[in-house]
Amino acid sequence: MDQRQQIQKLFQFDLWCTRKLTDFIAEAGSFKERPACLAFLSHIVNAQQIWFGRILETRISNVETWTEHEVKELKSKAKIAHQMWIDLIADHEMDLDTVIYYQNTKEVHYKRPFIDICNHLIIHGQHHRAQISLLLQKSDVTPPAIDYYHYTRKISE
Repeated sequence: MDQRQQIQKLFQFDLWCTRKLTDFIAEAGSFKERPACLAFLSHIVNAQQIWFGRILETRISNVETWTEHEVKELKSKAKIAHQMWIDLIADHEMDLDTVIYYQNTKEVHYKRPFIDICNHLIIHGQHHRAQISLLLQKSDVTPPAIDYYHYTRKISE
């Protein structure tokens, strides 16, 4: 498996996690920390769209970092964001080491290699999903298993 395929596999894992948590929260009904859980899931999807726009030097949509989405919209928005990244990573004209110049939400300018941005998005999503798991536990709801190990076990069945 080459580096592109490895990054794409991580984005597949990321989408699997988002879908699994979205379904879980939708089925769990009402619980104390539900709004915060949905806010974090929305934020993960928004960050992927925002970063994609930074790479293409365009604004993809009017989404902001903490724009919240309804639970019924999250899976489709996650799938769209995911597919944009899968396609961009697969584009062999996009060198994984290409340096991307961008500005953050505070308009501070930075530069990072494309591969670092891809890795950041995966780690960023998992960071917030860990927070969601803690919020679920705080609400006396047992979170679903969303570790990478569980994903690889599931896809190899």
